[in-house]
Amino acid sequence: MAADMNLPTGRVVQQNMSLDEAFQFAVYLHQANQLESAERIYRQLLEILPNDADLLHFFGMLRNQLGFAEEGLEWIKKALLAEPNYIDAENSLGNIYLQVGQSELAERHFRRTLELNPQFAAANANLGIALKDQGRAEEAEEFLLKAIAVEPEVAHHYQNLANVYRNLQRYGEAVSLYQKAISMHPADAMAYQRLTRTFYLMGKLDCCIEVLKQWLAFDPDNPTALHLLAAYTRNNMPSRASDDYVRETFDRFAASFDNILKTLDYQAPTLVHQALQGIAPQADWKLLDAGCGTGLCGTLVRPLVGYLVGVDLSAKMLVKARTRNVYDALHEAELTGFFSQTAALFDVITCVDTFCYFGDLSEAVTASVSALKPNGWFIFTLEELRQTEVGADYQLNVQGRYAHAETYVRRILREAGYRIHRMDSAVLRNEFTEQVFGLVVTARLMSGA
Repeated sequence: MAADMNLPTGRVVQQNMSLDEAFQFAVYLHQANQLESAERIYRQLLEILPNDADLLHFFGMLRNQLGFAEEGLEWIKKALLAEPNYIDAENSLGNIYLQVGQSELAERHFRRTLELNPQFAAANANLGIALKDQGRAEEAEEFLLKAIAVEPEVAHHYQNLANVYRNLQRYGEAVSLYQKAISMHPADAMAYQRLTRTFYLMGKLDCCIEVLKQWLAFDPDNPTALHLLAAYTRNNMPSRASDDYVRETFDRFAASFDNILKTLDYQAPTLVHQALQGIAPQADWKLLDAGCGTGLCGTLVRPLVGYLVGVDLSAKMLVKARTRNVYDALHEAELTGFFSQTAALFDVITCVDTFCYFGDLSEAVTASVSALKPNGWFIFTLEELRQTEVGADYQLNVQGRYAHAETYVRRILREAGYRIHRMDSAVLRNEFTEQVFGLVVTARLMSGA
């Protein structure tokens, strides 16, 4: 990149800043997560240097971070056209393909990266992850061990190998590696969660609790650790998951969320879509997708209504939802509060699996009434508590989600002024080797409620 050329006046950076300085400043902003400012400078530079490989690569990574994975791939491919042996760009392509669930394509790019540099630790590790995702765990082990040999001081290599051993049911080895990763990087939330889950699969609930206490000793206010400790001990169980827990959970998984759900055969958005079709929505209806996530349900229901609004607590999930271009408006908010502040605007509210993070449903269901027009519809899913203790309305499971008894759901809806149109039991998804059963509820607000 030429260092003696200046940017035009009136741009984001100073007139006397060289192109190289402007690029380095954009990279600094990018790495500081000031993505919009970085993007403006990258775009200015691309007008002047449309074939600069570094610029194309970094801009592609940024567009992916903003939720535009396909566009990010295209920019990075342009970088490789400009510089065919660009190792970092090749690895970045593999990372994005891995993120969007195309592990076979990811494998191709990681192998090409290793042709260029067999000692590239990140590429060895990434190839191991791609192979694991394809069910080729033994091959994955080989490359993850290579990554550890090159970078023995990097904690997440041990965690990635532990994930492979857990999939192979080599639980003892997985536990040892998760513990090593935690000793090296005590702030890694995912290592604690995965170690806890591994002990659960081994039937060692006492060990699960000890790991969560260890986590809280390091980070006493961590919302995920607090929530999971309540789930495992059944002590001091909250009436609903905290906003911080929900936000942290979904922000962390936003990039890979859709891909994860594909592996679980996730059916809840389709079930809600079918329920909406069953009430014959009108073309001018306004629909609120409450807890919209990345927009999986919004994409399905968009053709059925005239106006579509999404609301979610997770800013990063909303970034993904925005890229689908199906919503007329998106709001970052807690849904109960959003319901309460919205006066009779919507003909229908859909809520896909969001109530899995509520135990006590009364406040949220009551608040939903204010957001609906007279005779409006409420369609939602939640996990079903099929074997309940006497008097138990809901239960917090070790996965951190609540399951609800059908009798309780019926009572809450009736007390809020709804008439139940349908309530069906259905499989929402698979979890490990078991089916997760839920309730698909269609209720209508009685006139005058």
